[in-house]
Order: sequence, then structure tokens, then C-alpha cells
Amino acid sequence: MHAAVPVSSLSLSAPVFEPAIAAAVCRHCGDACLDRPVVTEAGTFCCAGCESVFGLIAEHGLSAFYTCDINPGVSQRAASTRDPQRFAAFDDPAVAARFMVSRGDRAEVTLPVPAMHCASCLWLLEQLWRFHPGILRSEASLLRRTVSVEFRPEAISLRQLAEQLAALGYEPVVDQEPPGRTPLARRHLYLRIGFAGFAFGNVMLFSIPRYVNGAPLDPEFQTLFGWLNIAFSLPVLGFSAWPYFTSAWSALRARAITLDVPIALGLAVLFGRSLVEVVTRTGEGFFDSFAGLVFFLLIGKLFQQKAFDALSFDRTMKSFLPLSVRAGRGDDLRVTPIHELRPGDEMVLRPGEVVPADAVLVDASGAVDFAFVTGEQDPVNIERGSYIQAGGRVAGRAIRLTVARAVSTSRLAELWSHPVFSTPKPHWLTGLLTAFGRWFTFSAIALAALGAALWWPDGRKAAEVATAVLIIACPCAFTLAAPITLGTAMGVLGRAGFFLKNPETALDLSRVDELVFDKTGTLTLGAATAAVRHDEFTDEEWRWVRRLAAESVHPVSRAIAGAETPAGTVSDVDEIPGIGIEGLVDGHRVRLGKPATPASSAAELTAWATIDGGEPRLIRVEPADRPGIGDVVASLAKERAVQLLSGDRDASAASWRRLFGDRMQFNQAPEDKLATIRATQQTGRRVAMIGDGLNDAAALAAADVGIAVSDDTACLVPACDAVIRGDRLTRLPAFLDYAVRGRRVIVLCFTVSLIYNALGLGLALAGRLTPLATAILMPISSLTIVGLSAGLMRTRIGRVLA
Repeated sequence: MHAAVPVSSLSLSAPVFEPAIAAAVCRHCGDACLDRPVVTEAGTFCCAGCESVFGLIAEHGLSAFYTCDINPGVSQRAASTRDPQRFAAFDDPAVAARFMVSRGDRAEVTLPVPAMHCASCLWLLEQLWRFHPGILRSEASLLRRTVSVEFRPEAISLRQLAEQLAALGYEPVVDQEPPGRTPLARRHLYLRIGFAGFAFGNVMLFSIPRYVNGAPLDPEFQTLFGWLNIAFSLPVLGFSAWPYFTSAWSALRARAITLDVPIALGLAVLFGRSLVEVVTRTGEGFFDSFAGLVFFLLIGKLFQQKAFDALSFDRTMKSFLPLSVRAGRGDDLRVTPIHELRPGDEMVLRPGEVVPADAVLVDASGAVDFAFVTGEQDPVNIERGSYIQAGGRVAGRAIRLTVARAVSTSRLAELWSHPVFSTPKPHWLTGLLTAFGRWFTFSAIALAALGAALWWPDGRKAAEVATAVLIIACPCAFTLAAPITLGTAMGVLGRAGFFLKNPETALDLSRVDELVFDKTGTLTLGAATAAVRHDEFTDEEWRWVRRLAAESVHPVSRAIAGAETPAGTVSDVDEIPGIGIEGLVDGHRVRLGKPATPASSAAELTAWATIDGGEPRLIRVEPADRPGIGDVVASLAKERAVQLLSGDRDASAASWRRLFGDRMQFNQAPEDKLATIRATQQTGRRVAMIGDGLNDAAALAAADVGIAVSDDTACLVPACDAVIRGDRLTRLPAFLDYAVRGRRVIVLCFTVSLIYNALGLGLALAGRLTPLATAILMPISSLTIVGLSAGLMRTRIGRVLA
């Protein structure tokens, strides 16, 4: 949330910053008032729609909107042509349920609003509660162009909320753009590039005679060409280059320095000096350099955006999280990857598993918590026929659902990385790069001033030197290195079955020097290969025990339950992590948990079960080690410290001693594992915790990197930083080496950028680089960093993807 500007200190008469080149501009959106403007006491507006929105904002005491940014409003000229019934579909409860999450008497919805474009838009959209008492809270994201609103449906419907946003000029987009259609922001960028390129070509045509002649032209021709150059350059200033000025102004108003500040300053110096020379007839100016500079800057921005688009595609379309559920048709349920689910399939989810797709409850009742979606941990009771949105987690007991919509794995990835579950962790290199970029910008401004002073009183040369310094000293390459490198690493690792919550996790992985392993379900395989001995139970009693075990996702419970869920009615289920589970099965009280005595064999796990309060009876589980896990641990131990923390008894200690030595601890409760992680970190070690995520949530959250192992469940652990498919755990050494490569690539890019800037600044201060040459070199430097970052991270990755 962004802090609001005090409304009491502002009024409708507050001054509004308007571009100097505009004649009569709209008080709301800043567009030119060319055709029948609306003139009122409050100001001049380009249309009745803008005047209406201005009045609505003023009526609710939010005139500060117009002082936060330059021309923050959105033009309403096309508002009268829009279909007034375009949001009528929201009146259908089934349609509304697809967009919003209901929590009792409240609901939350996230809507795309492409018209959001500046800090003022952000501020206004976070003041929606002032426009209607039914709106409780709103949060806008300028990066995603979305607004999330919490509201009371009985006070304001979803349709009314959408209409309220449209009335303010932020029309929510309900239907996504057709496939292949270029986004609006990208189309604007193409237009800006087109204008700048057209002007650059024509200005060069008028400048060539001067260059070929080798001396000033006749005064008449020089004056004519000078004014023609001004005419071609004005659209470049007012349209193509204008985003640099608005962005720089917004940053300065917020008392911040962004990369656009030195660029805007350089452009202003370049255009201003050229204008003075033409008007005073003291020179022809260098409008060719100005137009070429803007053209190549925009070309560089386009290539950068395309690079980030590729990373975004890797994140949303290729990162299929390794989650599985029991699903099928009728009684034929089997373990199914969630991306294979289809509408109409039935699935049985156990406590702790995430609902992977919008679904309808088949059972008479159940309980789901929507912590992933809303941050609220309290379970919500649901009844047969209830519509459940993807992201809810099953609470209480297992439930049967019918899939209503196809799975969106990108939606689950988004839920997993929701800020509610993010534990702030320092990322040393990213922080260093950000701080360096800010320092570098101040230094560039100082060097530009120094260069201008050294070349004075030759005003033209001083302007050229200052402009060249400001442009070539842009720290773009520094700030590109980390996101491109880490984003590429995130995409490659995702394809290999190792999914990171965010790109910075790759950097944290590269610095890990100690690995802590859980045993059951991590070093050993899960239910599919375990042998279970239950000699002390009758067939009927064993069915009851298996039916209760099917309610849990613990590896031992899954082994006991088997591949197929036995018949039986279960109720009153209660599970305590690390202790056991109990409940009523066909009217019998069944308890399942840890035994009072350890197993007799090192290769066995044991559990006890009681029925109707009787004597505990032992169940012996013989899990198999993951193939190759011994070689993996041995390989990791060559470069990093390793240790084992297990909640089981120490009967199997001898079999693991050859790998972990004395660095093994058994009978570890979740709080014991947490204490060990913190104690290890206090010695200066950077710890990665690898566990099944069920009883290790606290340890996973506390570790520098928490890695959850996923085997045939839909447990998406919010505390972890990464999820690894169980069958990819043997590739962990290759994944860690790849993360180390990423850190080295960042350092290499940093070094290359430093050398480039040192050479460029030296040449610029010596007066040997024109602004046009620097405009060409700057995007080349950025593209070099993009090529190095993405190229080095995408070559020789066979070992990672194997």
C-alpha cells in the first residue's frame, strides 16, 4: 500500500503541472482540448466524461490525485460509446464466483486495469473505500496493472464495483486479449519508436548537406533546415521521449533517483541547446543526435522488454509444479499429476493438500482454509455443492471434489509466491547492485557537470560532453545483470523439475554451505515402494486403520493406506504433526502414531495403532532408499557440510552413519529441527533445509533456503523457497552448481559493465563521443549484458536437464 497524500492540505485550486509544449490541455487527463472543450470554474476539460470524473474525484475529497503526477487521469472521450451493459454478466452468481473469493460476509477480487500508468493512478485506486462504504480495502499493482479489492457483496455487487472503476476511468478488462494481439503498452512503444525513427531519418537528410559541405551553409538554407529540424523533433520530445520526462519527474517528486533521471536531463540539455542555437542563429543545433538518441534508447527498451517477456513465459507457462492428487472417474481413483485433471474428474484431497483447480464439493460437508488466497488461516465450513476456488487447502478430514475448471499451474505458482507467505531474507548481491546503481547515477551527474565546466566557454562542446556523459554513464547494464541471469536460472531449473519461488532464491542457493536433510519421505521413498507388515490386525481392523491413514499425507500414513483408498466412513479427524492422527472410522475410535518402543530393525519404521482404546499394536513399514541418494549425499559432502535431522527413532542410524558421520539427530520434533537450523546459522553457516514439508514447515521457513520434496501429493508448502520433484532429488548437486554459475555470471556482467562505463566516460569527457554515438553504444551495452546473462545461463545445461 502506498501512503496517501494528506487531502486536507490540498484543494481544487491546487496548481497542476502541465507540459510546457501544450496549449489548452484537459485538467483531468492532459490531452489537448481541440474539439468543443468543456469549460467550468474548475478548469477546462477535453470532454464531458473527463469533467464528470474530475467532479467525482473532487466530491470525495481526493483532489490530491492531480498533484501526485503529471496528467494522471485517463481520457474519457470514448466512454460514451461503450456498452452500458458490458458488466451485466457479473449479475450471474456463477460468473461472479469465477472472479472473486468469498469469505463469509466479505469477498475479494483482482481485476486487470490497463489504464493504470503512474503513481497517481496507484494512489487513487488505493482510495476506493472513499467512494463506497461497501469497499473495505484496495491494493493496486503498477507492475501487473491490477487492483485487488476487498468488499462486502451485500453492500456493493461485483458489477457495481466494476462500474465504479469504469466511472473513475479505470475500465477493468474482463476478457483477456485475443491470442497473438500485441498489448497496448507495447503498441505505444512501437509508435514511439516509429515517430523517433521517422524524425531521425528526416533530420539526418537536412543535416547531410552541412556535413558534406564541410562548412556552414548559406544562412537562408541553414535557417530553413534548422526550423524544419525543430518541427520534426517536437513530436519526438512531446511523444517519443515524454515517458522519460514523466518518469523522472515522478521520481524527483518522490525524492528518489531512477535511471530515467540522467536520461531525461541529457535529453533536455540536448534539445534545449539545439533550440537556442537555431533560434539565435548561432548554429544548426544537433537535432539529428537528439532524434537518434531517443530512437536508439527506445530500441534498447524494446529489446529489454522482449527479454523479460521470455522470462515471464518461462515462469507462467513452463513451471508446472510437481503436484499430484488421487483423481479419476467413479471409484477408479489413481495418483494423477494436476495438469492432467479435466473438468468432470473426481479427486480426493487429504488435509494439508491444496485444491489445484476450481471444484465443487461432492461430500456432505468439509472444511477448507483459504490462507493461500486471502491470508486467513481459519477454516471455512462448506456443504455439498459448494464452489471452491483453486488455492484453498483442505482442513479437518479428506474431501471428495469434482473438477469444475482446468488447472492453472501459473495461478498456483502465483499463490505460492503471495507476499502473505514471503519471509524477508536478505539478498546481498541484488541489494549491492541497487545501491551501486543509485550511487552511480549521482556520480554521473557530477561528472557531466565537471565535463561541461572543463570545456566551457565552448558552449556547444560543453553541452555535447555533458550529454554524452549522462547517457553513456547509465547504470542500466548493472541493474539488468541480476534479473536476467536469475530469471533465466529460474526458468531452466523449473524445466528440470526444481521450482523456485522467486529468482533471488537462485542466488541464495549459490551461497549455501550446509545442507540439512530430513529422512522419511526425503532420503527414503514414499508409499509406492514401502512394504507394510500388520500381523496383529484382523482384516476388518486393518481396513479401519488404512482408512484413517488415508486422511493423512505423512509418508508413513501414505504407505499404510496403500495405493487405493479403502471403503469406510470417517469423521472427527484430528492430526498433530509429528505425533499422529486419530478419528472415527465406521463408528470405531482409531488412533495411529509413533510407537512407544523403537523398531527392531534399522531398515524399519514403526507406528502403533489402537482401536476403541485397546492395547497399542505395532505396524512395521520398510521403506526403500531413493535410488542413488547415497552417491548424491556423498557428492554434496565434498564441498558442503551435510547433516541429518529425523523425527524417527535412531534404529536406522547405523545405515546412514557412513554418509553423515556423527552429524545425525533423531527423535526430532518440529521445534527441535527449528532450533538446530538457527544454531547452525549462528555459527555463520548458510543453511539449506530439504524436507517433505509436512512436519518441517518451521525449519524450512527459518533456513536460508527451504526446499520441499514433492511425491504424489498436492501439498504446496508456503514456508518453502523451492519445490523439488522427488525423482529429481538426485540432480541436486547439478542444480547447486548451476546456481553457483549464475552468481559468477552476475559478477562477470558487473565487471564488463564497469569496464564499458570507464572507457565510455573517459572518451566522453575527452570530447570524442557525440551524443548520437553514445545513444548507439548504450543499448549495445545493455544488449551485451542481456546476451551474456541469458546466453551463459542457457549453454551447457545438459547436466541440469538430464
